[in-house]
Amino acid sequence: MRRPGNIENCKSLHPLTLLRHVYVVSQGDRSNPPAPFLWEAEARMAIRQWATLIASLMPLRGSGPAPQSAVGTSPPVRYYVSPVGSDTSAGSADAPFKTVQKAADLAGAGDTVIVRPGTYTGGSRMVSLSRSGGPGNPITFLSERRWGAILDGQDQSLVAWYFDAGVSHIRVEGFEIRGLREHGFDFYGGGVHDIAIVRNHVHHIGRYCTDTRNGRTGASVGARARRVTFDGNVWHHIGRHAPGEQGCSPRTEYYKNHDHGIYVADADGITIKNNVFYGFGRGWAVHRYSSRDAVTRGLSIVNNTFVGQNSYRPGHIILASPTEGLRIENNIFHGPNTAALYFENRRFPGASVRHNMIYKGVTKLGRPRGVSFSRNWERTDPRLRELPDFRLRYDSPAIDAGLPLPEVPGDADGVPRPRGAGYDLGAYER
Repeated sequence: MRRPGNIENCKSLHPLTLLRHVYVVSQGDRSNPPAPFLWEAEARMAIRQWATLIASLMPLRGSGPAPQSAVGTSPPVRYYVSPVGSDTSAGSADAPFKTVQKAADLAGAGDTVIVRPGTYTGGSRMVSLSRSGGPGNPITFLSERRWGAILDGQDQSLVAWYFDAGVSHIRVEGFEIRGLREHGFDFYGGGVHDIAIVRNHVHHIGRYCTDTRNGRTGASVGARARRVTFDGNVWHHIGRHAPGEQGCSPRTEYYKNHDHGIYVADADGITIKNNVFYGFGRGWAVHRYSSRDAVTRGLSIVNNTFVGQNSYRPGHIILASPTEGLRIENNIFHGPNTAALYFENRRFPGASVRHNMIYKGVTKLGRPRGVSFSRNWERTDPRLRELPDFRLRYDSPAIDAGLPLPEVPGDADGVPRPRGAGYDLGAYER
C-alpha cells in the first residue's frame, strides 16, 4: 500500500491529479513524512512539463467572464450550545455558546448547531431564524440527546421557533418544547419553505386562562409557506384552560375549538408523518382552515397515531377549506368522539382517504366532494400497548395493513419500513 508521499511515474500524471496528490501529502501522515525533497523535485518536474498546457487553458484578462472558484463555499461548521456556555465564546465544543439564538445568528448553509442537554429560556421569541440553508445543505439545529435540550417558555415566551420572511432549508430535531403562550413553531414570517421539524416533543402550549379568539398551536403554518414536513414528533396538551381549570372562568366558548396541534392555513406541500397526537381537548390535532378560503395544494397526513378525544368536537382532524391533493393514509385514530375526520361540505379534488383504522368511531362526518375512500377499518381496535406507549401489540390488526409509501421510509424512531409483509399503520413499525 502506498503512503501519501510516494509519487510514481509523475511525468505521466495529469496536473490536476498531481496537485491533488501534493495537497494530500501536505495534509497527510505528518508523523511519517516522505523522504526529504524527493517528492518536491519530482513534483516540480511534472509541473514544468504541464505549465504551458495549464496556461493555455486560462482565459486572457478581459477575454471572458472570471472563472468560478474550484474550492466552492466554506466547509460546514459545527456550533455548540450549552446552558453553562457563554455567547462571547467561540461556539466550539470546548467553548460553547449559551443561547441557541447566538448560534442561529451565525449559522449558514450546511452548518449544524448542536445543543447540549439542559433547560434554555429566552425572550418573546426564544429562537428567531433569519438565515437560510440551501438545497441539500440545510442549517440543522440538533439536540445532542433526543429531548435532552429543553426550550422552556416558562409560560412567558410567546413562541419557541419563529421563521422570518423567506427563511428556507432548516431542520430542527430532537428538542423538548414547552411552556409557550402562543406557538411552538410559527411559520407566519412569509414565504417560508423547505423546513423539516423532526422528532421533537411539543407540549403544554397556551395553558392559561384567556378569551382571545386567536388559536394557540403546536405549529402554525401559513403566509404561503411551502414544503414543510413534520416527521416523528409527539404533540400533546395544547390549549387554554376550560371553565374551572385552575380557577378559570372564561366569558366565551373559544376553549372548545380554537387551539390545535398543527394548524394549516394558506400553505402548500405540507407533510405530516409518523407523529403522535394525544390529549387534545381544546381543538383538533390537525386543523386545515383558511379565513381567506385559500386553496392548499398538497397536504399529506400519513402514518400518524391519534389518541383521545375533544369532548366538544367530533374528531381528530378537521378539513374546512378547499384542499387539492389531500392524502390521509395509514393512520390510527384511537377513540375520537364520533369520527376520525370532519369535512366541511367543500371540494377536495384528487383526495384519497385509505388504509386508516378507527377505534370507537367512523371514518368521517360531512359530505366532501372529490374524495375517494377505500379500505378503512371502522370500529376496529388497533391494540396499542398500554397508554401512553402508543406502539402496536404483537397481535395488532394494524401490523402489515398499510400502503407502501415512499415518503415514509422509516417510523417515528427511524426504524426502516416495512419490517414485515407490509407497512404497519400508525407512527411506529413493529
